[in-house]
Amino acid sequence: MPGIKLQKRDEDFFVSYGHADLARVATLVDLLKRVCGLRIWFDGADGNAALRSTDLLAGAIRNSRGALFCLSNAWKQSTWCRNEYEVSLSEQRMHDGFEIVCLRLDDVDLPGWFNVAEIVDFRQSGAAQVARLLRSLSSDVPHRFDNDEDVYLAVPWSRPSNLMREDALPVLRDAGWRLVGDAPNLKYLGERRIEAIQRTTRGVVALLPHVPEQPEGATSPFILDEARLALRIGKPLLLLAEPGVNVPGDLLIGASRGSAVTLEPGAKGRAELAEVLSAFDEELQHKPHGDTGAFVFFAGSLRGDPAETDDIVSVVERASNMRCVRGERLAGDNVQTAIIDRIRRAAVMIADVSDDNRNTLIEAGIAMGSGTRLKLICREPPAGAPLKKRFMFEGQEYFWYRSAEERLALCYYFARQFRRRVYVVR
Repeated sequence: MPGIKLQKRDEDFFVSYGHADLARVATLVDLLKRVCGLRIWFDGADGNAALRSTDLLAGAIRNSRGALFCLSNAWKQSTWCRNEYEVSLSEQRMHDGFEIVCLRLDDVDLPGWFNVAEIVDFRQSGAAQVARLLRSLSSDVPHRFDNDEDVYLAVPWSRPSNLMREDALPVLRDAGWRLVGDAPNLKYLGERRIEAIQRTTRGVVALLPHVPEQPEGATSPFILDEARLALRIGKPLLLLAEPGVNVPGDLLIGASRGSAVTLEPGAKGRAELAEVLSAFDEELQHKPHGDTGAFVFFAGSLRGDPAETDDIVSVVERASNMRCVRGERLAGDNVQTAIIDRIRRAAVMIADVSDDNRNTLIEAGIAMGSGTRLKLICREPPAGAPLKKRFMFEGQEYFWYRSAEERLALCYYFARQFRRRVYVVR
């Protein structure tokens, strides 16, 4: 299994823990699986030592997109912990995007060989700790969550050439944009998914690889399609081509500068590309763009605990790579009109209708009336009490939670379904 690509793997996380911690780790795993919707490889029994050596290391970790380490005295004493860590570290080195997340369950001194950037303190479990864990489940966090500097990057990410990887992509990374791309998980956008994503960006950069066997232009037909789409919807288009690519004339006519920039290796080529990107950035600043479909709206009581609300907002933003906005702190003469406009343009609304909060119910009703995707969450009533549903939401599915931790997990679950793909170029 070592050759399985991350996006083809069956599990989201492999859980490494000491079996003496089974009860408390199992509770956390249940939250991640049942509420967050994550696929977790979790060995809930002692098992056979020989099978663990084969299945856990050669199979489970290499069939996951990340590893979650639950650090404790029991974990430290395990004969498998170091092997599991080393295999995970090897996966991280070989695959960009393989995530290593660590929780500290006990007051334990870490082994000298265990070295990670962040350890989530889970010695006391609560909503704040769960929020921090959920924020840590996504690596390569972008510096910003709004789409003000988003540029769509059409590029072959599976097998980039040395010229792309070592020269072009690092210069693009330093251009000051947030580079976004196609996100196949956004099934709700339908067949026009790429168009919908491009419309939320300032412009499009198409990086054309040299593919001699391709009949049109000796380059990728998929990148050509995305470049033509940009022109059809009126987005500024910058063409960057590897030597040997014959860019089709219809693209040259509509592209920035009326030409394609041929990439060159080395310091001189990188310096010239930086100048081209700077000029394209100046062009983008004079083109209007909007954020329709590029943010999440959260509706909930404005009288709740500010810290809990801040945790929800931060979890939603980290899970979705988009801003999470609320119906507050809006400027202008007509705040109600501004709220309605935001709800109509949101990618999705998450509404907590647990209490009879008038503003929340109105906002959720606006979402229903305007066709905005609506996810209703509600606190489960005490045992024996009937589930509380309102006539105005007849036909809408409710998602129930029993604790502040489960509410956070539900928000993570929904936000992750709308995750915007942001490239962090190394």
